[in-house]
Amino acid sequence: MQEIKDLTAYRLALKEKILQTATMAFVEKGIKDVKMDDIANALSISKRTLYEIYGDKESLLFEVVKRHTQTKREQLRKYGEEGHHVIEIILEAYRLRVKESHDVNPAFYKDIIRYPMIVKYMESQREENKEQFLLFMQRGVKEGLFRADVDYTILPHLFEAIAQYVMKVNLYNKYSLEEIFTNLLLVPLRGFSTEKGLKILNEAKF
Repeated sequence: MQEIKDLTAYRLALKEKILQTATMAFVEKGIKDVKMDDIANALSISKRTLYEIYGDKESLLFEVVKRHTQTKREQLRKYGEEGHHVIEIILEAYRLRVKESHDVNPAFYKDIIRYPMIVKYMESQREENKEQFLLFMQRGVKEGLFRADVDYTILPHLFEAIAQYVMKVNLYNKYSLEEIFTNLLLVPLRGFSTEKGLKILNEAKF
């Protein structure tokens, strides 16, 4: 019985190591240039063992993306529970995104749209987030930071359309990811902020 427990613990630990190693490799090199052989060699395990734990490269990438999404969501949830208002939360999300843009090879974003499982997951996340987004914007209106005369139900669709265009034309080859995020997030934010919200933005440090 102890041998089974030890084996299970080893597999779980190895699974986590694989996930961490794959994440670092994908982020540094992009997805296309990382082979399953590379990950197996980096961990000194056989490719057979790697495939026993993660069936294929797309399954491994899916876990990487899912982990990242959950981690980022948890970071913002904890930040929001510390008493910050909506603009502070948005600016924190912006800071995290900018930091990520400095760490991630642009090829990662170019490669990721080639994997149907990942694209489907990201689409499902966007749909799930629309209701939360509306509640968040309504909270901003109640806090007096967002204008009440804006139809916030249309914003997720506009952001999604812009994001798809960015990916379709590889806009990150012409502009830095930080420039894209700044214009995609901070420019509209100023547009639907009240005078009170704009005052906070003008005084904010990035």
